[in-house]
Amino acid sequence: MASAPFASRRSRVQLGVLCMALVWIAMWFVGWTTIPHSDEWLHYYQSLYFSRGNFEVYVGTLTNIPTYHVWLALLMKVFGFEALGAARVVNSLYGLGALGALYAIRRTLHQADALRSTAQLMFLPPLFVFFFIAYTDVLALALILAALLACLRGRHGWAALALLLATAVRQPSVLWAVCFALVAAWPVLQRAYAAAPWRVATLAPHAKDTLRIVWPYIGTVVAFFVYWAWNGSISFSNAQAEEAHPDLKFDVGNPYFLLFLAGCLLPLQTWAGLRRFAVAARRRPWLWLVPVAVFALYATAFEVAHPYNTFAGDYFLHNMFLQRLAVDRVLWGVVGLGATLAACGLGCTRFALPQGWLVLPFGVLFVAASWLIEPRYAIVPLALLLALRGSESDRGEAITLALWAVAAVYVAWGVFEFRFFP
Repeated sequence: MASAPFASRRSRVQLGVLCMALVWIAMWFVGWTTIPHSDEWLHYYQSLYFSRGNFEVYVGTLTNIPTYHVWLALLMKVFGFEALGAARVVNSLYGLGALGALYAIRRTLHQADALRSTAQLMFLPPLFVFFFIAYTDVLALALILAALLACLRGRHGWAALALLLATAVRQPSVLWAVCFALVAAWPVLQRAYAAAPWRVATLAPHAKDTLRIVWPYIGTVVAFFVYWAWNGSISFSNAQAEEAHPDLKFDVGNPYFLLFLAGCLLPLQTWAGLRRFAVAARRRPWLWLVPVAVFALYATAFEVAHPYNTFAGDYFLHNMFLQRLAVDRVLWGVVGLGATLAACGLGCTRFALPQGWLVLPFGVLFVAASWLIEPRYAIVPLALLLALRGSESDRGEAITLALWAVAAVYVAWGVFEFRFFP
């Protein structure tokens, strides 16, 4: 008697990989167009001009160090292509690198769901379409995930180098050098604390071991400060630093947007975390003050004030949402409540690595450093959460993946049909 199709786990895995590959190839054809989307005009044409020997930089608008652009220009020159579609294919190759790094991380930390976690990253709705357009975010993400993989394997020099390159692509990536340094040094710091809690002096005998681990990451941070002093602003464009991307203008807009987005994307995981939060709060009643404080901060400090978030009649989904949020009190309350629940639920995430929780505060700090509210800024914190968290139920994770696949394809359709941009 013949067995049912895809009855074995191996055959289902093979089918899943085949489907992912077919979607990826299909997106190459969808993205083969000469019409830039949003900031593609800046990144693509800057690279094109470099490849043609014109080294004039868009100093009025280019916020990123032109590392991505120089590298793409070099590839254009070496391989003889200039088409935007070809530049998008190159960007998708960076995406494959990011997926490969995440798969290797999950194989190291939680082998049972390595492929599923990789598929979740591929179909992460805020990320998926950026695999197939010429933006800087995917290359930076690939380098950050490669750095995390090297960090977990104890290759801290390579991790710091990857983070230095990521910072040269997108400057806020330098914050992950601090985070990964703590992740790497955590076992040493834990031993020091266990020897004599609450005594800072106990760190001294372990200082040499700690420094041996973290010095490459310190080098990355120092290099960033050298660049900052040389350029005069974190944004490569000093004009943009004055108008739209000021140095260290911390704002609560992006953290609450990130929390609300994460809660919407991970409702089952948030619910599981909320149950753990309730159990912990029954043991320690002061924890009930956490949601009160989170919502109170939202109520008093959240506002949509960045000029790029208030364009009239634009087709950016997040701007339309934020502009509606500013005038709709019901929506304002829903977002605040959703962000508060997500903060409590995802704050109780179970991690595959004891120090994995560090990505939560650093993720909030990472997005808080930007005044402009953008869903793209949530990509790296969400990807690192996928990399380091423990999985919840198999059914819940499978439902999450299925819903994300539908949402990701819908967003890509909207972008390439010029109906909206995320």
